Amino acid sequence: MQQQSSPHHRRTKILLNSGTNEAEFIEFFLGEGSYGINVAKVLRVIAVKNTTITELPDSAPAIKGVIHLQGKPVLLVDLKRALGISGTTENSERDLVLVAKFNQKVIGFLIDGVSKIHRTTWKEFEPVSVSGLKDNEGGYITGTIKMSDHIVVVLDLERMMLAYMPASEVRQLAAVSSEMQTRRSQLRIVYAEDSRMIRNITVKTLEKAGFANIRTFDNGAEAHDFMRVAHDEASKHSNSLRSVIDLVITDIEMPQMDGLTLCREIKGGHMGSQVPPVLIYSSLINDEMARKCVTVGADAQLSKPDGVDMVAMIDRLCLTE
Repeated sequence: MQQQSSPHHRRTKILLNSGTNEAEFIEFFLGEGSYGINVAKVLRVIAVKNTTITELPDSAPAIKGVIHLQGKPVLLVDLKRALGISGTTENSERDLVLVAKFNQKVIGFLIDGVSKIHRTTWKEFEPVSVSGLKDNEGGYITGTIKMSDHIVVVLDLERMMLAYMPASEVRQLAAVSSEMQTRRSQLRIVYAEDSRMIRNITVKTLEKAGFANIRTFDNGAEAHDFMRVAHDEASKHSNSLRSVIDLVITDIEMPQMDGLTLCREIKGGHMGSQVPPVLIYSSLINDEMARKCVTVGADAQLSKPDGVDMVAMIDRLCLTE
């Protein structure tokens, strides 16, 4: 199989429409297993032999060191070691670096090889429930996608990046008046996010800022079902969905129904004409994705994790007179 310098060369031919619940995953190998991540997070795939690795002293065992791309240092993580995977591929020269970008941060993952890009829907994605684990333990496997002859395990490499590249700056929430605290506490928020870690961090930040009425969901489909019931109940009393829900916050990548599709369902008239504002909170926010957010009717988009900016955004969307 030929190595790809960038998965986006192929992707430009099959651009996804906004709000169709479709997704594209790049499949790669670790040992004998098949793994994948959303192709939108992949900048390029390069051969290890075309890089120079500089080791970092006193680093975590899974960190191979630093490589330079376009003159900038990029952390390189041995993905098999980070996941505790053993085994090698038939051709050791197939070692590649998958370069990914999450919220303006770039990181490289050492992999054994690349297969292809798969176009599928989030309905085909089966989430994996990791019971008995604390929020900071494991959790790098988010689910699976069944192909005709094998299973692709989908990884949460963004969470791994946060483990190896923690935020360098922790901004504090600005102090607000007791009146604003009261107004925030009265907002009814629906929040859809499949990552338990991100969901917990975000909820804690919002609660610290005074938001006390937050209903969380693991995926877009559950949030959609909840809002559909809320809309039907409100309609019985000649009320709108906006009268019972003040704001919807949603990730983009989620099983069953993604955030763009959820936003389209809310804003497209399926739940009446008076609906709450939708804030898309995702690691996929870039110029192309921002245009897609606008296409499906989102009121705002924000890169995660940035709880301070989220609080300011909620105030602007819901509390600014």
